[in-house]
Amino acid sequence: MNISKNNLENMPKKVNPRFSVIMCAYNLEKIVNVAIESVLNQKFDNYELIIVNDGSSDNTLEVLKKYEEKANGKIRVINNKKNIGLSASRNKAIRQAKGEYIVHLDGDDTLYNRNTLANIDATIGDQDYDIIYFGVQYVGGGNKLYLPNAQNSTREARIVCDMHFAVASKVWRKEFLEKNNLTFIEGMYYEDMVYSIKAAIKAEKTTFRAIPIYVYYRNREGSIMATPNIKRCKDMYKMLYHLMELYEETPEELQPYLLSFIKNETFGVPIRIDAILKSLKDATYTPVFPKRNYVFTEEIPTIIEKETIEDTKVVPIDQSKPKRKTGKKRVANTHESENLKLIK
Repeated sequence: MNISKNNLENMPKKVNPRFSVIMCAYNLEKIVNVAIESVLNQKFDNYELIIVNDGSSDNTLEVLKKYEEKANGKIRVINNKKNIGLSASRNKAIRQAKGEYIVHLDGDDTLYNRNTLANIDATIGDQDYDIIYFGVQYVGGGNKLYLPNAQNSTREARIVCDMHFAVASKVWRKEFLEKNNLTFIEGMYYEDMVYSIKAAIKAEKTTFRAIPIYVYYRNREGSIMATPNIKRCKDMYKMLYHLMELYEETPEELQPYLLSFIKNETFGVPIRIDAILKSLKDATYTPVFPKRNYVFTEEIPTIIEKETIEDTKVVPIDQSKPKRKTGKKRVANTHESENLKLIK
C-alpha cells in the first residue's frame, strides 16, 4: 500500500505519555503487587509504568513479568541481572522514560489514591514547571502527614531544609533533569538529599500543592533505610562532600542557604552516627534519628586574617624528659618527633 505525503501528515502522531512512573524493586515478591495495583487503578490513564527489578534473588522478576504481559504495553520491566542499587536503577529507568514528567514510587510504597495522577496533572496544567512539590502520608511511626505550603516550598526553604527529601514527594520534568544533568549519585545512601537540593538550586520554575501523592510505609523489615550499617555512617560525610562540591556552581544569592544546610547537617552528623552505632550494638533494627528542623543561619564562618597569621609565632613544645624517681616506673614515652604549637 502506497502512503502519500499528505496521508503521512494527517496520520495521528504518537504522543509521549504525560507521566513515567518509575518503580524499583528488590526482593519484593510478596508485596510489590500492592504498589503496582496502586498505579494500574489510577483514573488518569496517560502514563507508563517502568519497573526495575534490581537483581532480586526471590521471585520478584516473575511477578513483574506477569504484570507486564497483561498490561498491554502499559508496563515495561527492566531486569538488572545483578543488584546495582537504587540510584543506578533509577538513573537507568529515567534514561529510558518517555514521559514528560517523572513520578517516583518505591516498590514497597503506594500512590495515595486513585486520583493521584489526575491531581498531579491538574496541578501542572499547561505550565512547564521544573519541580512540583507535594505531600506524603506516613504509615507507622505516628502516621504523620507532611504537606507543603508557600513558606516551605520556596527555593531557599528547600535548600535550607527540605520538608521531605524523598524524591517521591516531588514530580520532575524530564527535560529539566536532562538539561541540568541531574542524576542520582550511585552507590551511596542519602542520595535523595543531594539530588533534591541540587534540583532546587537549578530549578527556574516550581510550584506546590498541599495534597499527598504517595503513602510511605515506615520500618518495613528489609527496607534500605531501616537497616543500620557502618556504610551509612560513612555516607553521611560523603553527602556533605557532594554538597560542598555543589557550592561552586550555586548562584551567589543561594550560596548562604546551602552553607546553612551544610553547617546544620555537620552538627547533626555525630548524633545520627551515634544512633546507628547504638542500634548495631543493641541489635535493634531501625536507628531512630532526630527530626531535621533546620532554620536559616547566616553566621559567617571564622576566617583567619592575614595580619593574624603574620603575628603568629611557631615555637617547639618542651620535650624534655622528666627525671626518673627511685622505685617508680615511667608511665609513658614521649614521642620524639618535633611537635610544634602556635602561640601569639
